[in-house]
Amino acid sequence: MTRHYSSPGMFAVVASLSVLLAGTALAQDVTIRIASVNSPTSESWKGVMETAKRVTERTDGRVKFEGFPSGQLGTTTDSIEQASQGLPMMTFTSASFLASFGVPELSILEGPFIVSDTDEADKLAFSPLMQGYYDKLAGTAGIRVVAINWFDGPRHMIGTASYSSPADLKGVRMRVPPVETWLKTFQPLGVVATTVEAAEVYSALSQGVVTAAESPLTGLRASGWQEAAKEITLTGHFNLFTGWVMSEAVFRQMSDEDRGILLEEFRQGGRDLTKVSADLEKEIREEFEKQGVTFHEADIEAYRQATASFYTSFPNWPEGLYDQVRAAATGN
Repeated sequence: MTRHYSSPGMFAVVASLSVLLAGTALAQDVTIRIASVNSPTSESWKGVMETAKRVTERTDGRVKFEGFPSGQLGTTTDSIEQASQGLPMMTFTSASFLASFGVPELSILEGPFIVSDTDEADKLAFSPLMQGYYDKLAGTAGIRVVAINWFDGPRHMIGTASYSSPADLKGVRMRVPPVETWLKTFQPLGVVATTVEAAEVYSALSQGVVTAAESPLTGLRASGWQEAAKEITLTGHFNLFTGWVMSEAVFRQMSDEDRGILLEEFRQGGRDLTKVSADLEKEIREEFEKQGVTFHEADIEAYRQATASFYTSFPNWPEGLYDQVRAAATGN
């Protein structure tokens, strides 16, 4: 019988190698730059600063943040591209921007009237269907969805006239971001889609470069657009799936525990924003009316029919995607 003996020196070598290998897998402390084109007075910005504070406290300072509102670090696309390259960036974005990074299915979240309310929207945002697309985004583009349930209220039309009927928008110069989902929603309405960065819309409305734009009421108050245009039509055409994404590489540098805290707090931050936005709508409407703003009701069914072509205009969507999304949103 052959006997094998191990020397104390060999045990020491094995132990040293184990420590070395473990060391390479240790999580790292990170400092994440939070970027947004929204102003520091916006509810989404105030909310993310509170959320970031909670994450830092719960991780005992292992995850820190630096804030850059008002487009200080460039456009939303700039920030997403930097995150995809592995920079420690987190940015506020919407599903339509993410769809252009290799996951076209995400564009359906930006479709007109895709959900009935924020309860459906929140359920859809964290459904297994969407999680699969988030993982695909992380693998193909290096972008990790942290939480995309930051709903700041339904979006309405603001301009120099009432747009109660879709026909009222024909020929109107409207600020529309140069994003496929937005263009495919508004062009069938006959608008002259005009690209203006969010930070420049106030001056564009004031100078007549555009005569209409759209936003949730909370966004209107934060940006002050109601000072430049006094007619708001309550279309509620989008309840945008907005939220926060970051570098997948930086996300993976964090420990499992810290990643869990980050995801949990940002999900809660989105729900907090959703509630705050809903609570503020009545207050903002009363405030705006005192400033001379007139509110108009819209023919929602007419708008729904006028924008229905959106859901048949994406040939790269898998068959049955709309039905899958509605099932995920309703739980049916």
